[in-house]
Amino acid sequence: MRESDRVELEPANRSNQRFHRGKLGQVLERFLDSQAQHKSADYSLVELDQLWREAARIDPAIGLKLFTLFTPQDWHVLVYLCLYSPDVASALQYWARYAPLASDADSVRLVNDENGFGVELGVDAPGELRRYVTEHYGVMFITQLQRGTGQEVCPVLAKFTHSRPSYYKQYAHSFGERIEFDCPTSCFYFDSRSLGLPMLTRHNGMLELLTQELDRRIAVYRNFSGWAAKVAAGARRALSRGEPPNLENLAKTLHQTPRTLRRRLEEQGTTFRHLLDQVRAELELHLELQGESRADIADQLGYSDLTAYLHARNRWRVKV
Repeated sequence: MRESDRVELEPANRSNQRFHRGKLGQVLERFLDSQAQHKSADYSLVELDQLWREAARIDPAIGLKLFTLFTPQDWHVLVYLCLYSPDVASALQYWARYAPLASDADSVRLVNDENGFGVELGVDAPGELRRYVTEHYGVMFITQLQRGTGQEVCPVLAKFTHSRPSYYKQYAHSFGERIEFDCPTSCFYFDSRSLGLPMLTRHNGMLELLTQELDRRIAVYRNFSGWAAKVAAGARRALSRGEPPNLENLAKTLHQTPRTLRRRLEEQGTTFRHLLDQVRAELELHLELQGESRADIADQLGYSDLTAYLHARNRWRVKV
């Protein structure tokens, strides 16, 4: 192995991994710990889908209710961006535009079809987990639209890919009366009156500040192609699971030998280490915007201690 590929050795002495990582997992932990009938456990070692399923065992409608447990400190930057937007239509546009920065596994796109103008939500997860996450994202965004406008903003039609759950009557509170299940896609449609509602919380200065930074980050995110894009995506997924990315594991996932994958990257004028630096720099900016401490950032970037993180940070801030 080349010396430049030995980046995976930096976190060699890591303690137990935090697989669920991030605010969503932390809020699910708080919910589980708050249940008197539920035995407290160390959820830091539990994957996010397991947390969702355990929470759903206590309350099957947890996907509709979890956002009520979020504090402003738990909000993602896109949740704030919604409030700073001029109106409902622009808030939907910003959600679709910057959604790739929130999750590699989910997608958001605007649609305009026979049902009108809407936002389509795709969640790359199996069965029940997809339902929980779709419910959570939908409630989260509609709640923010209502908070920002001061009015009962509600979709005129809500479509879901999952089958009708036993608690489907609770959907009306957030998603309105027209609800369809077992659809090809999950989508929320809004009428022209709702789309034109101004956000009472709009703030041009904060909007400009955030969009400038998010535009820069989305440009970095999309500045990959071919094998570099595949390696970068694999590195992001590994970090999200709390696993230090390394060339051998990524090569195996991509059905390549490490030597072949290294050569393919060199043909694109890059190296595995440089790509990983870019991915980590991109994630670091996201975590800083979320107000994470340096120690937490170091952990989520896959470093065993703060010193290793700060040393690497100096390197990639020169190169990236």
